Amino acid sequence: MKLVTIVPVVMVLLCLMAAASDENKAATRRWSLLPKRPSTPRWDLSAKPCACPRTYKPLCASNGQTYNNHCAFKCAKQLNATLSVKAQARCDEPDVRDILV
Repeated sequence: MKLVTIVPVVMVLLCLMAAASDENKAATRRWSLLPKRPSTPRWDLSAKPCACPRTYKPLCASNGQTYNNHCAFKCAKQLNATLSVKAQARCDEPDVRDILV
């Protein structure tokens, strides 16, 4: 009598497992039809470290930031093409030309 009860239960479990497996395959197929994302982002917004000398000849840029030297300024300009040199000094220092005028 137990065998008569166990066999249908096992059959139902096997059918449920097969149905679940088919659903997983269908979901995988659906996801595989989507276009693949590129492995690297199209736009890299992070600044790449530039190999600049450690000399300190500060430049004040149009964005109000002081850069250690011309190389560091050029590195930042790669990310912001509108950047320009405002003064050949730190941004918080007054420009000598402004004092003399």
